[in-house]
Amino acid sequence: MKIVASVQSKRGSSRGLVHYIAHSKLDLEREPQNSREIFNAFSDNLSAKSANNSMIVGVAKSVPSNDELHHLVLSFRNEDYRKLGADEIQQQKALKDITRAAMRSLETAANAERLLWAAAVHRNTENPHVHIAIQKQYLSKEIKRNILTKIPREALPHSEIRDGEKVIVPGVLIEAATEKMEAIIDRERTRNRVRDRSGRDAISNEHSGRGAETVQVKKSEPHMAADRHALAKGILAESELLQIDKRIDSLLDHGDEMRFTVNDPVSGKRKRLSLREIQIQKAPNKTDQPTPAELQIKTILHKMLLKEEAAKAQLENDVSDVIREAKQIRGDYRKSGRQLPVPSLTKDELDKLQEQCLEASDIRRFSYLERTRTQLVRSGEIEARSRGDVRSILAQKNISELQCLSHRKMYQEQIERGYYLRFNVGEKYASLADLDREQKEPENPVFSFLRKVKRAAVRFTNKGIASTRADETGNIRNEIVEKLEEQLASIKKTGKVEQNKAKILEKVLNAASDKLQDAPAYSPKQIAEIEKLSVRLKLKDEYERNWKDQCSMIESAESDCTASQKILKADPTVNFAGYKQQIIAGRALAREIVATVEFDRAKEDLKVFQESKRFQKFAVADKNSGSVSYLSVHDVDLPRRGSLLDRALEELLEGREHKALRRTVSALVNDKEQMLKEDVTAAKEIMISASRNASEFREFSYLGLKGETSCQPIFTSAEIGMLESRYSKTGDPKEAERLQTVLDSAADRSVHSVSDMLRDFEAPKHAPSEVKEIVIPLHGRSKDKQEERETGLVSVPRHTDRSTEGHSR
Repeated sequence: MKIVASVQSKRGSSRGLVHYIAHSKLDLEREPQNSREIFNAFSDNLSAKSANNSMIVGVAKSVPSNDELHHLVLSFRNEDYRKLGADEIQQQKALKDITRAAMRSLETAANAERLLWAAAVHRNTENPHVHIAIQKQYLSKEIKRNILTKIPREALPHSEIRDGEKVIVPGVLIEAATEKMEAIIDRERTRNRVRDRSGRDAISNEHSGRGAETVQVKKSEPHMAADRHALAKGILAESELLQIDKRIDSLLDHGDEMRFTVNDPVSGKRKRLSLREIQIQKAPNKTDQPTPAELQIKTILHKMLLKEEAAKAQLENDVSDVIREAKQIRGDYRKSGRQLPVPSLTKDELDKLQEQCLEASDIRRFSYLERTRTQLVRSGEIEARSRGDVRSILAQKNISELQCLSHRKMYQEQIERGYYLRFNVGEKYASLADLDREQKEPENPVFSFLRKVKRAAVRFTNKGIASTRADETGNIRNEIVEKLEEQLASIKKTGKVEQNKAKILEKVLNAASDKLQDAPAYSPKQIAEIEKLSVRLKLKDEYERNWKDQCSMIESAESDCTASQKILKADPTVNFAGYKQQIIAGRALAREIVATVEFDRAKEDLKVFQESKRFQKFAVADKNSGSVSYLSVHDVDLPRRGSLLDRALEELLEGREHKALRRTVSALVNDKEQMLKEDVTAAKEIMISASRNASEFREFSYLGLKGETSCQPIFTSAEIGMLESRYSKTGDPKEAERLQTVLDSAADRSVHSVSDMLRDFEAPKHAPSEVKEIVIPLHGRSKDKQEERETGLVSVPRHTDRSTEGHSR
């Protein structure tokens, strides 16, 4: 046996090393037609994009360059490769396992907590080999940022002096790979011996006469049951892997947006901040030195990612045979032209699987599971949906319809604000409005002189013509337009998915129309989603119904719910009924403050627009060419100067196309103004409703007059973030002072989210299955605060704190 490990010189396509590994020199006879399967430590089939994303360090958004990666190759002898499995699929899977074992040894040699890498098996030569791209930057086991400048000497073949003699040592990479390969070959030999023995037994049974045929016929029905059971196990295993993949993708794509409680680098106070928010704070200082808060969040994210990827690796190892068996069964039935049997799933399993499909917006899989449910109900293997199930489906349908409205509104707002939206383009963070403003402003004389000298020098040396400022601006403009179009397409696609989701849920409800008599039954997560959507869409009726649902869930909680157990554990003398009322009161007062801020913001948006509407630019598409221009009323309006006769002549001589364009832009402005007015009206109605709900918990006007309240508001993390954003943007000193008072008083009395709060009050029989959470130790907190975090209790003082008096009108 022999394995060769070699470090390759820098090469790859212009699209990066990962693209080279996946697509270069494909052998169409032995390799996939489009791309090789890319794998890493935790996944067997990644796309080039996902593989590149998995090797991005920090919050960088660009593909890792060839200079940031090492290129390693492990080569195997063909005769060894053929011993790794019965077919090409098993042999390539074995190579992936061998590569993972080798990379674990490299991590040990480099003292790395984890190396980021991606690889692909190449079969385009006589000797199978694996190309591996390794990110040079890594975290050591002491959680320090290091750079792997070169592959460690002990990892590769090298010479050593042993007992006074010079010997060649294969290195830990080859040693680990060889050990794993030998173990796999031994395992395959054992399987072959078992398979041969089974074959001889089958031949013996065949010669035993006609009785064996009778037994075989009788076994056909159990054989079908075994296939159905195997298919069900395969579906459940694939679903669990998809859930972990979803969490990993969320950490990779949006980890920099997740908030954690850290010391604010600016104020020094304990606040919930994200990595992106901290880096925006650092931007004016232009320093690359990470702050303690930044390091803490990166460490937490890194540990969360390690935890998820380790869980995925363990699960893949546990269920690989199950998934392979299910795929084999599907393939056998497809080849023989037989109809695939119905997986023998239970009702609870189907409920959970379909719930996960709706969360992932996987409509196709949901439809397949719905057909499976129908067949199982008809055969009497499972019960039909109960009234409670139908109420839950109705709740999900209502949310999907609200999501459709939200995405429609988001799409319209994106079009209207497209001219002013900023994007990261190279080293610039700019909008189309910024580019136009730069073009109109006179260029700095010094920069202008230097640019002219550079162009003259380039022409003198005959090296071509330098790009002008207009060319550079044009390229940036095109990139901004492309990103804007991508964003719009993404919003439109997501809205379409929600629309399809609502349609299929409507079909499910129509099939169970006999049970569709009660109101929808919302889960804590759905109640929180409805609250957010009703505020965004300014839907007063939904907002009021949602508050009733929240109150009902809290009030109906019994002593066996999680909230009761937590509060009694912390203080056995607490009256649970009084605690429930304190929570309701705190949320009512918080909703009143949030609604008031939303109303103030809606009024300000209308006022700003009315003052500048003549110069607000809107997207106008050319009917002939399809191109989009951004125009304002000022751009298309007739001249306002001159005598009445001059203006009359301008209007008389105005062309038909220009008149139509002017009317189009004017109509867009009027529609926008009308929409903002409607938003103000709707925001006011919601504020009045919230104030009415909060009125029973205060003696006087909580926002204007100096009165004492029976408790303090309880905000969610998102609401505190919104208040902080409003505080930083408002131009009203009085409003800023009120918001600062609210934020100071609410710092220690917040909950992570409405859904988390309500989940504690949910009845145990309706509670979702327990999900293991990652425990992150908190440093620098008092014992009481740590205990509060562990128990999940909301600290609600019984006495009035005058620090929140007069924070609104």
